[in-house]
Amino acid sequence: MFYFLSLLGGFQYLCIFMKKNLLMGILLASCLIVGWSSCDNEVDINADWKEILVVYGLLDPLDSVQYIKINKAFLNENENALKVAQNPDSLFIKDAKVTLLHINSGTLIELERVNEVLKEPGIFAENPNYLYKTTAPILENEPYKLRVESKNTGQIVEAVTWTLRKARIEAPFKSSNPTFSLGAKFIVISYVPGWNSYAYDIKMRVKIDEYNRDDTGFIQTKDLTWNVITNYVVQRNTTAAVLHQIERESFMQFLASSLDTSKSIIRRFKHVSVEYYGGSQNLIDYISVNEPSIGIVQKTAEYSNIEGGMGLFGSRCRQEIGTSNFEPASVGILQNNKLTAPLNFIR
Repeated sequence: MFYFLSLLGGFQYLCIFMKKNLLMGILLASCLIVGWSSCDNEVDINADWKEILVVYGLLDPLDSVQYIKINKAFLNENENALKVAQNPDSLFIKDAKVTLLHINSGTLIELERVNEVLKEPGIFAENPNYLYKTTAPILENEPYKLRVESKNTGQIVEAVTWTLRKARIEAPFKSSNPTFSLGAKFIVISYVPGWNSYAYDIKMRVKIDEYNRDDTGFIQTKDLTWNVITNYVVQRNTTAAVLHQIERESFMQFLASSLDTSKSIIRRFKHVSVEYYGGSQNLIDYISVNEPSIGIVQKTAEYSNIEGGMGLFGSRCRQEIGTSNFEPASVGILQNNKLTAPLNFIR
C-alpha cells in the first residue's frame, strides 16, 4: 500500500484518507447517538462537545511548496451525517495559527491558508478546500515541529518529524546522456537510501507517441506509470547501496497490459524516467495500521502522532531521474517479443 506516496502527488491521497477517517467518525457518531439514547434518556450525548483537530501533512525537502491539511471532527445529533459532510463549516476551523519550527535553528515558519488545490467530487464538500501552505525552504535530515492553534477554541495540537535526505541514485540513468535499454536480461535499479528513509516506492514513467498507420498522422501521447517497486523497507541510515534486478519481461508485460492492440496504430517511444519515493517511519507505520482488515474481526487499531489531536505529520522525499531516450536496438526486441509485437512499435 506504500504506492500512495506518489499517487496523486502524495498529498491528494492524504486528503482522500482524511476524508475516510472523518466520514467514519461522523457515521460512528450517528450510531452512538441512536444506541445510547435507547439506554438512558437522561444522558445528553452532545453536552459540552469537544472539537477534535485532524491534521495531515508530509514535509518534502525537495519540493518547493508544503501543504498541511487541517480539519475538525465532532458529534452532531441534529443533522444527517451526509448533510454535515457537505457543509464546509463542519469540516474546517474558522481561524487557526499554523507554524513549523525548525528545531535546531529556532526558525519559525508561519503557514497561510489557501484555497488553490482542487478536490475530486465525493461525499465531502469540494469547495472550499482549505489548506495551509508555505514556500519556505525545508532542509533535509532535520527535525521540524508542527503547531496548530485554533483561535476559536484555544485548542493546540503539535507533532514532530525528521525530514528525509535524498537518495544517491546509482542506476539506471547515471550518465549525462542516459539511454534506456532492454539489451540485458534485467533492468537494474540501484540507490543508496536517503537518511531517515524507511521504505521506498520506485516508479517508471513511459511516454509513448501514437500515430495513424495509414498517414502517420499524430494521434496522442500516452503517459504510462509502471509500479516497479512497492513498499520496499530499507536499512535505515546506511551507506550501502540497494540493488533491484527486474526482469525485462516484466516491462514487456506492463506494456502489453497498458496498451491496446490495433493494426491501425503505430507507436514510438518518446522518453523514459524513473521516480523514487522515500517515506519516513511514522508514515509507514500509519499506512500499516490503517490497512483494511482481512480477518473476521474488522476493528483495527488507530495510529496518530499528533499530540492533542488525530492524524499524521511525517516526511517523504520524491526524486525524478530522467528523462532518457529509448535505445533504438531495444525496439527490435519489442517487435520480436510475443507480448509486445502486436503493439506495433517503430524506431
